[in-house]
Amino acid sequence: MIAIAYFSGSGAISHSAELIGEAARAAGVETRLIDVATLTDADWATLAAADAILFGTPTYMGGPAAGFKAFMDATGDDIWLDRKWRDKIAGGFTAGVNTGGDKLATLQALNVFAMQHGMIWVGQDIIGAPVFKENDGLNLSGTFLGLAVNANTKGLTEGCKASAKLFGERVAGLVKRLQVGNT
Repeated sequence: MIAIAYFSGSGAISHSAELIGEAARAAGVETRLIDVATLTDADWATLAAADAILFGTPTYMGGPAAGFKAFMDATGDDIWLDRKWRDKIAGGFTAGVNTGGDKLATLQALNVFAMQHGMIWVGQDIIGAPVFKENDGLNLSGTFLGLAVNANTKGLTEGCKASAKLFGERVAGLVKRLQVGNT
């Protein structure tokens, strides 16, 4: 099971989480979305049971949004000390208005967070245009550490939507491969 823990400001992150989850479910992996602004005991139990946890937050002022940072900080005692997320698959996604927009700094923060928990990080693998013209619109920012989408008043571009789905498929494929290895 993939748990997608996210905090959304303008809606781009919640939309990305939905697209990632939709693609992972279509690939045959149960997926649950968890809005960290309204965490419940059941949500924490879902995170504990997950094979993979994906972390999503908008990039605000060059880093994770405060609402997501509060979630990160809340994992510092029991979960971190007891290594409860050790060896789970992890990945991150973020959104910002600009193509670059310091989104890489947010993904680096999410990556370090996952590494501190002993998790196994998976990044974005899609090479977009101009390298492959047929991938026009995919991975617009050329970011491979995680999924970085552009958010504007019109919502996500078609390429960003497709990139989110491809990221969901990739993580689902890894979860399935690891589950097969455990049987």
